[in-house]
Amino acid sequence: MIIRYSANTLPGQLLLPTNYVDMCTPEDLAELATSAHWQDHPEDTPTMITVVHMKDVDGRDLGLFEVRCEQRLVFTACQLRQA
Repeated sequence: MIIRYSANTLPGQLLLPTNYVDMCTPEDLAELATSAHWQDHPEDTPTMITVVHMKDVDGRDLGLFEVRCEQRLVFTACQLRQA
């Protein structure tokens, strides 16, 4: 399954097995997207907070997540409320 997201407004995508995605929470997927984002941009230093929009997960928009860098390359997500 191709998952489309944006992290700090930059577009990205992940390719993950469908059965794996089915077992993940939206926060888990936001954390994976954040990790992939920073791996795709090694010239940049990860910010303390990365805002991730999970745009397309199996045809669904999962919304915005605030993903905090708790330790080096460890990310924790929580879903943001929409106005």
